[in-house]
Amino acid sequence: MKHLVPLCTAFLACVFLLSLPACSEGGSQVEASGSLGSAPADTEFIAIADTSNSRNVEVTLSTTGLLAFVGMDTLEVIASDLHSYFQSTNDGDWGQLMRHFPLHKRSDTAFTESSKRALQMWWENGVRNRTEMAEIVYASPATLDNDQQVVLLNMKLKHIVEFYPFYTGANPSGMKGMVESNYGKGNATYYEEALAEGDSLPFRYWEINGLNRIWAVSHVDSNHWCFLPPNFNEGGAANMMSSDAMVQGLRHRRANDPTAAK
Repeated sequence: MKHLVPLCTAFLACVFLLSLPACSEGGSQVEASGSLGSAPADTEFIAIADTSNSRNVEVTLSTTGLLAFVGMDTLEVIASDLHSYFQSTNDGDWGQLMRHFPLHKRSDTAFTESSKRALQMWWENGVRNRTEMAEIVYASPATLDNDQQVVLLNMKLKHIVEFYPFYTGANPSGMKGMVESNYGKGNATYYEEALAEGDSLPFRYWEINGLNRIWAVSHVDSNHWCFLPPNFNEGGAANMMSSDAMVQGLRHRRANDPTAAK
């Protein structure tokens, strides 16, 4: 059932999928004033994309407490591509989603097509992932990792894993451990409700609200960023990034992101 995990809908089915563009411009630090992780309700955001309906996603950079160790131009490109990744998942646009998988590490057509088929299978079986918002609060310096650059992001995330009434697989209510392993303890709440009054079968979903990490990677010769879930190396894809690059990103976050312990 790991195929159902949101941030990597496909990667955990055939290997995770996540995306983004542009090379970093070095490690310039941009630090906004304010308390990270405790922004008031009226906090201003730099809007990267607008939302107009329930399946549209909003990706923003927090202007209160943002800790960015890459240039702001680069971070805005990353945020724009992150929006494209999340929106393609919301829409079930698997061709666009696969553009956000680091194909410079695995570009064979058979893999791409089998991933798209797996994603479509889960969609047609009533399992859908929907991201409502992601607010980036931390970005590590870009690390050169052989043929790619790596940036570790931390964000406030609201994400929904939906199970429509015609879904007939394992009981979603028993997936708490799996969901929390990907989104953090205390970040997931399970709900059941009728799509319409009188329905005999409920609409079931896990709602994730909380801080979540994601890896942004870009080929050194490309202006396109791709994404990997925080635990990508546990799904048979450790070759997507060197252990040195991963350790470097995690150490920097631990030393510089006040929310690192959360």
